[in-house]
Amino acid sequence: MDASLSKITELPVSKKAISIKATLILVTAFNFMWAFSHTLLDVLNKHFQDVFHISHGQSAFIQTAYLGAYFLSAIPVGLLMKRFGYRNSIIIGLLLFATGCMGFVPAAMVGTFSAFLTAIFILASGLACLEIVCNLYATKLGDPKDATRRLTLAQAFGGMGGMCGPLVGGAVFFIPAGTVAGFYVEPATLTYVMLSILVVCVVGYMISIRLPEANHQDENNIEPRPEDTVYENVPLLKNKNVRKAMLSQFCYNGAHFGIGAFFINYVIEHWDGITPAKAAYFLSMAMFCYMSGRFLGIFVMKYIDPRKLQIFNSSVCVLACLFVMLGYQYISVVVLICMFLFKSTLYPTIFSMGVRGLGKKSQMAASLMVTMFVGGAILPLVMGYLSDITSISTAFIVPAICYALICWCAITQDLTGYKFSKA
Repeated sequence: MDASLSKITELPVSKKAISIKATLILVTAFNFMWAFSHTLLDVLNKHFQDVFHISHGQSAFIQTAYLGAYFLSAIPVGLLMKRFGYRNSIIIGLLLFATGCMGFVPAAMVGTFSAFLTAIFILASGLACLEIVCNLYATKLGDPKDATRRLTLAQAFGGMGGMCGPLVGGAVFFIPAGTVAGFYVEPATLTYVMLSILVVCVVGYMISIRLPEANHQDENNIEPRPEDTVYENVPLLKNKNVRKAMLSQFCYNGAHFGIGAFFINYVIEHWDGITPAKAAYFLSMAMFCYMSGRFLGIFVMKYIDPRKLQIFNSSVCVLACLFVMLGYQYISVVVLICMFLFKSTLYPTIFSMGVRGLGKKSQMAASLMVTMFVGGAILPLVMGYLSDITSISTAFIVPAICYALICWCAITQDLTGYKFSKA
């Protein structure tokens, strides 16, 4: 067992204990769950455009409700973890997620877009709790030096969920609603009801087990490497690396969720004769590239400084967005799909750059970066209304600017006292 987990505070022995390896597998499974939900939402965006006859800008309020919940939940979740621990916080997140999914039933009865936004906000609050807790937990389940790669591995498997979301949404959401056994059935609502039932079963399992709870006092006694504490005495908001990491996370999330929200719209306009259901399969292909990039990044980050990787990948994404803006038939769609390969490692590289050298302040810096999910609540709205005014191609100027800012933040990062060590 790793030294960082040599002492573990555990819950009462009446519950079945699971190993650290099993816990990592469970955390990875939760990555699959919220990634599935993220990309399912991208298909839901197009579905609601058709059902409620709303514009691109109006449909972007789905991302606003979803990512707004992440922004509002970041600090409360931190307090929740401190008060109740990882396991109980995960259970609370799952229950909120299940409640939001089941909320699609009354929303369908009301039949308004705002009712569905309320249900989405509730389920996203649960997923925010789940994602923040599990990501931090993953960094504690092993050697601190491998925390970034361990988190990237968990998120790489989450890419499988991101790939499956469009497959399910594309196959189900665009089926016409009908009556089954005397009951009116709306396919999207039924999907979320089934998801809610599955999550409730997972809650039952979580209640029956106990997880290793890392003791923060023991963690603080671990002797850090000198390069891990070079910025520890600098106030967080005066540390320009932290500020740039926050800006980068704002831009990354805004670009990532904006591209996902209007991916299907772009494909329909630039691939003759394609249906929304088939366009959703193209999104699944893009998420396969995203997942592949994450797995590749696990290997690459052993030998290449995250800063250099961020500069290269963000530069490629800028060029890809500019090409997508040209709006060529077919080829622009291919470039858009391939771009997912390069933007896949931006989140973990931004994260690792933002917290490195901060020592005990790294957790607070991580919480500040999580609040920057609000970029995904704001920038898709900008893309949507810009698309309504001009075109969907022109709207890709927003992610192009975002990736340019991410590249600038990496180039101008302060590297004083820090030296990258190969694994």
